[in-house]
This record gives sequence, structure tokens and C-alpha cells, in this order.
Amino acid sequence: MSFLKKLFSFKNHRDDSNSSDPFLKFLNETLGYTPQNIEVFKEAFTHRSAQKKDENGNSINFERLEFLGDALLGASTAVHLYYKAPDQQEGYLTKMRSKIVSRKQLNAVSKQLGLLDYLDPMNNHNNLGEDVNGDMLEALVGAIYVDGGIDSVQKFIQIKIIDPYADLDRLEHTITSHKSLILEWSQKTRNTIRFNTFEEQNAEDLQVFVSVIRLNDKVISKGRGTSKKKAEESAAKRAYYSLQKKIEKV
Repeated sequence: MSFLKKLFSFKNHRDDSNSSDPFLKFLNETLGYTPQNIEVFKEAFTHRSAQKKDENGNSINFERLEFLGDALLGASTAVHLYYKAPDQQEGYLTKMRSKIVSRKQLNAVSKQLGLLDYLDPMNNHNNLGEDVNGDMLEALVGAIYVDGGIDSVQKFIQIKIIDPYADLDRLEHTITSHKSLILEWSQKTRNTIRFNTFEEQNAEDLQVFVSVIRLNDKVISKGRGTSKKKAEESAAKRAYYSLQKKIEKV
């Protein structure tokens, strides 16, 4: 761990915060310690739509912390897998890391922690999309590092993500992307899979996409979603179930 400590060493800032603050109480319970730099956590819970700026006119939102937290999650998970699976090669380790820190998994952890309840702005969260949950979790990890250093980050990731969700035997049978799975199958079996994704016209003021999947020019499934990615994954999931027996034979 000494390499990571050197790589991620950081001088913490101090801030005396009111212990009766509901947000601080929430942080105490979630982090397992009392944060010293409350401002960095406020930043971690601020969406760009809040349009906040500092005294120099710079935007205040969680995106920089999200970037930092994403890297920390990947590094900590990689270290865990390196020691947990000493006989496995790079391909296996990469696949397991992707599953542990998948967007679906991070969204679920964030919801369980109730992070969205403290997001600024406090309303219109439905317009931000599902993935804002995982974005907030990554930002929180970044804030923990800035406030408490690498040891605090590794402890949080271990307790909140790795211990409850990193069962390698279970993860081996978990599908994180049905789209990737059927595309991989099509390449191995020399079948042609095509996605035709477009925005659906509707009377309501809602953005909905439709994805149609063709296998060798024959339509095998359709899916809808609030983004192209979600529509394609929805269609791919339906295609997977129709092709499951063939896929499992490969």
C-alpha cells in the first residue's frame, strides 16, 4: 500500500463545522468519521445545474471530485483484486474490476446510502438521469480523499463497496452489459448484429429513444429508454434472452 500512499498523498484542509448540522450528521454516519473539510463535501453534493460559483467566478460542482473518485475507485479495486485473485490473469482482473465499479453497481450503492437526498439543487432530480447517483458516489470518494487521505478512502471503499459487493464467484455470473455480450457472441460465431437507434416522436415533452436490433438483417428485439445507451441495452437484454441457449453453447 506504500505506493498508493505516495501516489495519492495530500495535505488535508481543516474546517470547524457545526455538529448539529443535519448534513454533517449524515456525513458522520455515512463516512464513519467526522469530516474536517466540510466545504469539499458540500462541493461533492453540488450539481452543475445549481449554477454556483466561487468569488472568482469559477463553477462549483462535483465534476472535478467525480473525476478524482473514479480514479480512486479503480485503483483501490485493482489493488484488492490483485491480492484476492493471485492466480488470475489481466483479462479476468479487468473484467472483475469493471463489474465491481460498474455504473449500475455504483448507482445502487449510492441509492442505498441516500446520497441523492442531499444533492443541491434539492428538486428536479428526475431530470438528471439515473447515473447521477453513481456520479455522486464517485464525487464523495474524491471528497473523502481530499479530506481524510488515502487510508480513509480505502476504508470507505472496502466497507461500502468491496465487502458487500465484490464476491468474485457471484460476479463471474453477473452480466453488466447485454450489448457487449451479444456483440462478442456475434463476432465469435460470425453472425451480424446491427443496432438501429433513433429518437421516438411523441406528443409529450419527453425524450425517448428506440433501438431495434437485427440479427443477419432479421429484427429480433426492440427496446426503449431515455437515452440511446439505455435503449440499446434494453433491446440487447431482450435479444440476449431470445439467443441465450445459443450464446451459452459458445
